[in-house]
This record gives sequence, C-alpha cells and structure tokens, in this order.
Amino acid sequence: MNNPKTPVSRLLRLARHARERWKEKALERQQRLRSAQVRIRDLERSRAYWKDRALSAEGRSPADDASGEDTDEDADGESPGALVPTRIANHRYSLEAIQLSMALYLRIGLGCRGVGKVLRLFSPYVPLGVPAATTVLNWCCRLGLGVLKRPPPRRDDWIFVLDHTVALGTLKCLVVLGIPAARLAEAGYSPCHGDMTVLAVEVMVNSNGIRVAAVLEQVSARTGAPVQIVADHGSDLRKGIALYRRQAPNCVQTYDISHAVATQLKAHWGDHAPWQAFLQQASSALSRCQQTDVAFLLPPCQRTK
Repeated sequence: MNNPKTPVSRLLRLARHARERWKEKALERQQRLRSAQVRIRDLERSRAYWKDRALSAEGRSPADDASGEDTDEDADGESPGALVPTRIANHRYSLEAIQLSMALYLRIGLGCRGVGKVLRLFSPYVPLGVPAATTVLNWCCRLGLGVLKRPPPRRDDWIFVLDHTVALGTLKCLVVLGIPAARLAEAGYSPCHGDMTVLAVEVMVNSNGIRVAAVLEQVSARTGAPVQIVADHGSDLRKGIALYRRQAPNCVQTYDISHAVATQLKAHWGDHAPWQAFLQQASSALSRCQQTDVAFLLPPCQRTK
C-alpha cells in the first residue's frame, strides 16, 4: 500500500508518468503490428505477381493451376479461361482496372465514388476489383501531375490563357493554359477542355505584375513565345502581361470576352432602376418559393462576384 503521508501531487505525477509509459508501449505495439500487416500484404501481392508471371511463361493461366491454392483471380470470382488482368508491380489493382477507372472519371464524368459503384455493379462480369474513392482520386492526381510535368512541344503559334482560380485563404493559383492557333481553327474557334494544354500552375500568396511576368517568361522559355495572351483586366495580370510584352512586342494582348461583356453589362445596367427592382424581386421570390410546390419556377441564383 502507498504511504498515507505521500503527497497527492506526487501520486498524481507518478500516475501520469505510468500512463504515459503505457501509452508509448501501446503505440509501439500498434506500429509493429501495422508494419507486420503491411509486410504480409506486400509479400502476398509479390507472391501472386510472380506466380502469375511464372504461369504465363509456362503458357497456363492461374485458373488452370491445379495446385489447389487460391489465387487473386479465384478470389475475385473469375471463371476459368477468362482473360488474366495485367498486374503491375507494387500495385494492388491491375492495369485494366486503372484504365477503366480513369475513363469513367475523365471521359464519362463520374465522381470518385461513382466509379467504385459502377465497378461494383459490373464486378460479376468484369472482375477487376472495386477501388476506393481515395484510390481513384490519387490516380487522377498522379495522372494530372504527369501531364503537368510533360514537356510541351515548342511552337511559334501558342495562345496563352491566364486566370487566377482556386483561391484558398490567402493563396491564389495562377493557371496558364495554352492552345496552338492551328488547333483553335480546327476546333471551329470553340475549343473544349481537351483542346487546351495546362502549361503552368503557380500557387502564390501575393500576386503582382512582376510575379506574373516571371511565370510567363518561364513558360515561354519551354514552349516558345506566344502570339497572343488572353486574360481579364485584373491589375496584376494586366501589368504582368505589359512587362512581358516589352521583350515580346509581337505578342497581342486580348481582353477576355466574358469579362468584357460582363463589364459592359454592369456599366449599362448598374444604375438602371427597373433592373435593380427586378433583381430585388427575384431575390425575394427565391426565399418565398423555396421548398414549395412552385419551386420549379425559381429564378436562377445570382452570382455574387
């Protein structure tokens, strides 16, 4: 038993130290357990991968293996004689699963969770596995990073499109898109996202003309000098483009048509009393008709910017 004369503060300190030591031991055990689980998982995947390669070299498929051991294809419910998925070293899912997931996400427009739901629906017929939503998102981020790091071709007819996007707190993201003038004509002067090429993505705290001009110089050093730069009339973009054009006087600066039209409309209708009254009535109708039987008649939401 403890000495009744021991101060309570010391007893509390000893109890706290004992609890901290116990917590450290528990965390250490959890880390060792997790490390062992990861090692076992990697060994199982490596064994299955090399077994598939050995069977393929012998002209057999894992479904024809008579050893009686379960393989990944048997676990997925694949019938004998089915096409063996292409395994990738250090990857859980096959090449076909990654390609199909990327096609559903990028071409069909499904979300990361929607991709998993579609693959789960077709899993009895196409046993490629069902990746988690975070896995699909990681694949998309890696693909985007690879496309961004891929060197663009050097041309003398590049058209740059500049804008700030994805403002998060004090950070701004400057995106530089590019499209060759020849491709713009082929697209009927109505390009889609697939016709554009992401040339640069710069995250900055303070955007000014000097920073924008430096980004344009870096991009043009890799792609060649552009013949045209399209941007809004933001003060930093306008100044940056002006600084860059000092060394590329043949480059044409163009005001973005959507911002130009919006500016003209704002100047024309800004002080128009009937238009302002209409906006106020539309806003009040939005709050009165929401969650009612006439909700389908709601006016479109007004943009705050």
